[in-house]
Amino acid sequence: MTNSLMNKLEELKVLLNEDERIIHLNQLDEQLSNNEEVMKLSYKMDMLSVEYSDTLKHFKEGSKEINDVQTRLYKAKLELDSHPLVKSYNDAYKKVKDLYRYINKEIFGDFAL
Repeated sequence: MTNSLMNKLEELKVLLNEDERIIHLNQLDEQLSNNEEVMKLSYKMDMLSVEYSDTLKHFKEGSKEINDVQTRLYKAKLELDSHPLVKSYNDAYKKVKDLYRYINKEIFGDFAL
């Protein structure tokens, strides 16, 4: 790569690291990692996901057992997603995702899939 391109990429990196959307997302990510309530909700959902996977191995789709676990998993995911901190994180994530999508389109244009 040429020095000019390397300099531009470094400049982009600095700009991204200073972008308020990315800073805010990183702050929320740290808060999520340190929030005991969110960790418990996430763990509960993960355990139900494993239970659902295991139940699928033993019962047919649409069975009472599958529907039971599926309902509990849905409720656990809804509970996690409804937590104010998780909602804030998801909103911030969407903004950063849009930023990256814009950058990708500007850099790669018609080449991006």
